[in-house]
Amino acid sequence: MFKDMQGEALNRLHATIHSHPQWQWEIDERHRFTKVAEGLLDLMGREREAVLGAPVNTFMTPTEAVRARRFFASRPKAFSCAISRHLHADGSLVALESDAVAIEDENGEFSGYRGVAHGVMDLTHAENVYRMMAVYDTAPSALCLIGRDGRYLAANAAYAAIHGVPSHALVGRKVAELMPGAGQSIRRGLKLLEAGQDVPAQEIEHHGKYYQMLANPVHNLMGQVIGITAALTDITDRKQAEQKLADINRQLEYYANNDHLTGLPNRRRVDEVLADEVRRAMRNQHPLSVLMIDVDYFKKYNDHYGHLRGDDCLRIVAAELHKSLHRYGDVVGRYGGEEFIAVLPGTDAIGALKVSGAILHAIGALEMPHAQSRYGKLTLSIGAANLGHVPHGHGVEEICDTLLQAADRALYAAKLSGRNTVHGMSTGELDTSPDFAD
Repeated sequence: MFKDMQGEALNRLHATIHSHPQWQWEIDERHRFTKVAEGLLDLMGREREAVLGAPVNTFMTPTEAVRARRFFASRPKAFSCAISRHLHADGSLVALESDAVAIEDENGEFSGYRGVAHGVMDLTHAENVYRMMAVYDTAPSALCLIGRDGRYLAANAAYAAIHGVPSHALVGRKVAELMPGAGQSIRRGLKLLEAGQDVPAQEIEHHGKYYQMLANPVHNLMGQVIGITAALTDITDRKQAEQKLADINRQLEYYANNDHLTGLPNRRRVDEVLADEVRRAMRNQHPLSVLMIDVDYFKKYNDHYGHLRGDDCLRIVAAELHKSLHRYGDVVGRYGGEEFIAVLPGTDAIGALKVSGAILHAIGALEMPHAQSRYGKLTLSIGAANLGHVPHGHGVEEICDTLLQAADRALYAAKLSGRNTVHGMSTGELDTSPDFAD
């Protein structure tokens, strides 16, 4: 069934109704017969007196009558190929196909419909069609037919179950009433179909479930798109499986890049960040610093307080380091054991020493007891390395190694100075600095 035709299709419908007076009928605004052609009376096996003034649904099965009432309540301007089942006077079913246009009174107000109806098949054929309609209604896939005005023309039980209503209750209702936002999708789909293009499969969410929707065009005899037939497949299980897989992949990616104990980036991730920042520093001629950070006397701390307290200690230090490096682009990670590393883009040697001093102050302010330390509390040693002049021809990997080596030597110097301090070094100093022993 097609509704609200326009242009040439509507003109053709008017001509069809006018040229077949033997099948004509008219109903008023309350859907009561005001005119019935003899040929139609013969099909229904009724007398004119019994039909005139009676509502259309008087001669239908109860289910068909409900569907008809809902259809006419939507008040289409015109419709074509509407199949309805009527009760013959002898109790048998008659299948009629109707085409009609709305009629108006002298004031332009809706006053009913004028149309034609004819039998579409013999009884054997009708039974086959009813069987097909039963198959449609009981199909496991959710199926519906949508007119150009965005209203349901038909829906099977599986589709109606999605909305928790009987299928006949959907006919005539706007799709957007039940599925907000659907109106725009229908208009977009109609434009694609009119242009001869396919409508891409869509995934929609409704009442906590996910569906894949496939849409295809419905054409009239002139090839015009006058509606959309849609099929919805429940893909909730698949979406949930995909979501679980995505969660697992995110978790695996997290563990691949982060330290399981502290949650900070791990050594592999810090090495990647450092290589990226070296490239950027070389390209933009910006400063770059690296801090190598070590928890003082951590082995003694572990031996004295136990490994569980030792793990807690590393978590606390990691949290303070993360809090201290609040600039965008600064990255701190766990480099192994009790050793941490920070990459400070755009930070020169003086800036690196200031950041290091702030870190030492933050850890000292915690006043975490450390009975085996000369300071009586937890402290850090920091080696700060700054990227100096880069010799021509040095690659990124070589420069990264040079920065890390400078930071490691600076850290060693800080420890030699009594710990709980920071020592700075430029990569340019490596060639002139004495060889530190482990």
